[in-house]
Amino acid sequence: MPIYEYVCQACQQEQEQLVRGDSISHCEACGSENLQKLLSVPATHSISSAKGISSAKGISADSGPPSGSCGSGCGCFPG
Repeated sequence: MPIYEYVCQACQQEQEQLVRGDSISHCEACGSENLQKLLSVPATHSISSAKGISSAKGISADSGPPSGSCGSGCGCFPG
């Protein structure tokens, strides 16, 4: 069962809903059935250049890729 993101056209409340089959979704805040499906942005894992810190491991982006489990510095996940 997929989870979709919606915005209610009546009260502008954004929400995620688990959709089962052809069920009609309704707003959890006001009960309106006038919902618009939003495009979801997939989650990614990357090194942030804005603050120079990786969001996952707290590693400085200036120090290059972390040494991986293979020890070569290829960036594979540390073991």
